[in-house]
Amino acid sequence: MLMLALLGMGLWSLHARAWDLGRSSPVMGYDAAQYALAARTLVEESSLATTFALPVELARHPQPPWPLAVVQPGLVLVEAAIDGIAPQRIPLPGRTIDLSTPRAREWLILVLPFVCYLGLALFAARFTSRLLERYAPDLGRVTIALASFVVGLVLLLDPEAQHFSTGGFTELPYTLGVVVAVAALALKRAPQHPLAFGILLGVTGAFRANMLWTAPLFAVAAALIADPPRRARVLVMVLAGFALPLAPWWFYKWRAFGDPGWDLTRYVVWDGVEGRTWFSLFHRPEPPQVPTGLASLGLLAHKIVRTLPTLLLAFATGPRALWAGALLVWLCVTRPPRPLAIAAGFVLVHAVMGVLTTAVSIPWLRYLFPSRIPLEIAGLLATGALVARFPGAPLGPGAVRVLRIAVAVLAISWAGLQTRRGLDEARAGANARGLPSTLTILQIARLVVAEVPRGEPLMSNLGPTLSWYARRPVIHLAFTPQDLDDCREQVEFRHVVLVFRSTGHAWPEWHELLSAPDRAPANADWNIRRVREFATEDEFRVVWLELGAPRPRLAGRPRPAHLVPAESFSAR
Repeated sequence: MLMLALLGMGLWSLHARAWDLGRSSPVMGYDAAQYALAARTLVEESSLATTFALPVELARHPQPPWPLAVVQPGLVLVEAAIDGIAPQRIPLPGRTIDLSTPRAREWLILVLPFVCYLGLALFAARFTSRLLERYAPDLGRVTIALASFVVGLVLLLDPEAQHFSTGGFTELPYTLGVVVAVAALALKRAPQHPLAFGILLGVTGAFRANMLWTAPLFAVAAALIADPPRRARVLVMVLAGFALPLAPWWFYKWRAFGDPGWDLTRYVVWDGVEGRTWFSLFHRPEPPQVPTGLASLGLLAHKIVRTLPTLLLAFATGPRALWAGALLVWLCVTRPPRPLAIAAGFVLVHAVMGVLTTAVSIPWLRYLFPSRIPLEIAGLLATGALVARFPGAPLGPGAVRVLRIAVAVLAISWAGLQTRRGLDEARAGANARGLPSTLTILQIARLVVAEVPRGEPLMSNLGPTLSWYARRPVIHLAFTPQDLDDCREQVEFRHVVLVFRSTGHAWPEWHELLSAPDRAPANADWNIRRVREFATEDEFRVVWLELGAPRPRLAGRPRPAHLVPAESFSAR
């Protein structure tokens, strides 16, 4: 375990340096800053709210601070607790270290992801050891220890796990909770302690909304493992335990939005459908018009068919197809104990659900992580279990040992290759990402502080990242310049800060303005009074727009029709 922990710290450090974290790559990326802002507001204002909003949120809640329409509460509460515990200043002989600045406190968001990164590998290794000691004690202590080490090392070498550990993401705590829950099924702990198992699911679900449709599967699996007379009780207790930690959050959603299940991200299923994009759905100050009825089912089915092959190919890259196939074969041709069989079946079903839900939302590979990791752990163990049974007759002890070593070498070699590729991609991404360096963002934030009064919102494509450093409410950039007036009808703001690497890197709908910003005040539709432009040391363009006085909206004036080209999503 100590060796795994030391290796994990070293791999984390390598990945952070590859990203040039805290310099070329700000610690506060888009996702991380959203949670950090809500945590800071909770600590300072004692309320669940945030100083960042998407334009679509303005229709319901125009004035800052805004209720939490996108983020889940788990990471917010943990980060708020860490922020509340961490000192503002550390006195040292002869000087005092100031930890109260946004740049100093941004590093606190990495505490939980880092702990979960190490915790995931260490728990998986310990779980493997317990599983083999219970169901395959004849392997011997050395073999069991090596198998546990391989499983833990493979997880540490996963480049996505390393990436999530260097930012304020929810993937690692959520995935750790899922793996612990699967282990509780396999070791028959879930039906023995159904209420505690349900609470575990509820706490895990506080990090990602996926648990809303995963928890019933866990509950059914726990009930099936239980003895027949207790199955109904186990099912009810698990679901009750799941609801306990989430009930306050559902009440908050009901009070803030009128719906305990409200989540703005529900609209992402329409990304890529009929020309809609994530930007067109969320960056206008009005709820998007989306299909309904049977027509919507057909459109979503077509989207799944279109995106599924790419996701399946990525999901099955390298030996992952071998692990998944081995798990399925092991489940079908052996007679595993009931807890193991049900846990393995759950992992397979969970993986299928993960692929399908990703295909119907934004088809990014990062959303497969919570279903991919349990499948790889179970598949790797199943491959080792099948070695002695292949190809139909038992092999000699020597041959079995060689094959098991080959499986371990394959797993570690592939994971090591992926780590190297991940480091190369991180170095390249650090120099080509859409966010400027930390120093540049701090310089822009100082200008914002100097010109925008505290409490007055502004609009920027830097979104929550700028809000973190400048301590000002920030509305994410409107979809087009023509949408500015519609946003200002909901909440007044005077400044728009555009920060792009170049005009070509900007959203297509803003190309016209950015190609000739000095002519923007001449366009009466944009209502821009003054434009300032300057370049940063890391070669980003900053275009600062000062808007004219708000224009009264004429009764019956229709909103302009927006044509969203199908290629808009890929252009970003």
